[in-house]
Amino acid sequence: MSFRDDLLGQNVTPVPVSEFGIKGRKEVYLDGQNCGVLIDRKSRYLRKDAHGFLELKEALEKHQGGSLKGWVLLRTAPLCSKAKTLLEEAGVHIEQVD
Repeated sequence: MSFRDDLLGQNVTPVPVSEFGIKGRKEVYLDGQNCGVLIDRKSRYLRKDAHGFLELKEALEKHQGGSLKGWVLLRTAPLCSKAKTLLEEAGVHIEQVD
């Protein structure tokens, strides 16, 4: 089973980002090689949000001591094309799911 399927099936336990010294009320899903977020909101996922995820991923990589694959799965949020481009250039998997 892939990390994407685990994330959608909620087979991975969410961890508050505050445990990694990051401000905010967000949660991130982690396993050995992956970090991901599941976005479930009505407002558009913007470039600002993409930058925030990349900063989060970088902080997690420093904390874990290795590189991680990034995953952003959007349930209901529309996706800004600039955010999509930014994440794809950074090697992050981004997908809109139902």
